[in-house]
Amino acid sequence: MSVRPVRIRASFLFLAVVAAAPLASAKTGVEVARSDAESNAKTPAGGRYEGVLVSQVEDWLHPAVVRCAAAAPKEELISFDALLRVSPQGKAEEVLFGPETAVARCVAPEFHEAIYPRPPQPSWWVKVEVKLRLK
Repeated sequence: MSVRPVRIRASFLFLAVVAAAPLASAKTGVEVARSDAESNAKTPAGGRYEGVLVSQVEDWLHPAVVRCAAAAPKEELISFDALLRVSPQGKAEEVLFGPETAVARCVAPEFHEAIYPRPPQPSWWVKVEVKLRLK
């Protein structure tokens, strides 16, 4: 009789691991996201979309970058790319940074909470270059 509970636990553990597997593989690599965003930007619709999105992002992103840069260590004050996968509803499905710096981590909530223009296609990758200028 003691063998049966062990089998149940093993089966449960296996089901828990299988159920968690899709969540673990959902994150896209930075280089894959960058490549997709750059490919998207080369299309006529993608170029127009990127232009509209970047002009809107600058309005709300600039104050956050200034605030975050003021609190970041000097060695973390480098430019980075924000790579966004935008849903058909204009929400960030995924936000990645390359490189991931203290400033990037600090402004991440701004990217996650923003509403973006509706992309040309679902789950559209776009790149936003965040250039830090030191005085």
